[in-house]
Amino acid sequence: MSVVQKFINYFKSTPQPEQPAGLPEGKLRLHLLCGTFDSADAAMTYCFQADGDTPEQITIDQPGAFIDTGFVEVVFRNIEPRLLDFLPAQEVSRTIAKMNGANTLVIITEDAFGGFPYVLSHSETLYYLGHYVVDV
Repeated sequence: MSVVQKFINYFKSTPQPEQPAGLPEGKLRLHLLCGTFDSADAAMTYCFQADGDTPEQITIDQPGAFIDTGFVEVVFRNIEPRLLDFLPAQEVSRTIAKMNGANTLVIITEDAFGGFPYVLSHSETLYYLGHYVVDV
């Protein structure tokens, strides 16, 4: 890393957890992340396996949020049909394009954060696609 890049990185602010805006009745906020895994088992291990008293790797890689994995869903490969369950077709196409060839979608519902402030970001394993407010 160049001296200039180190200088720029030094002054970048780290996003701080925030409490999201409230939602109208009948709405749910979903957070979508994507990544590439060798298998469905590898994706499931990343999201759901914890050794001893340590959190799951997905939580470790998201230091701005504690994630209750009971509210996490992993979709390996056949992603479009799952997205069509809650997004309009045009938004599904945009989301798949943003995935840039990734084979795994991770869906986290707002309930995963237990009402606490949070911030999600890209990690080495997952790319944060953003949040969507959907009908329940």
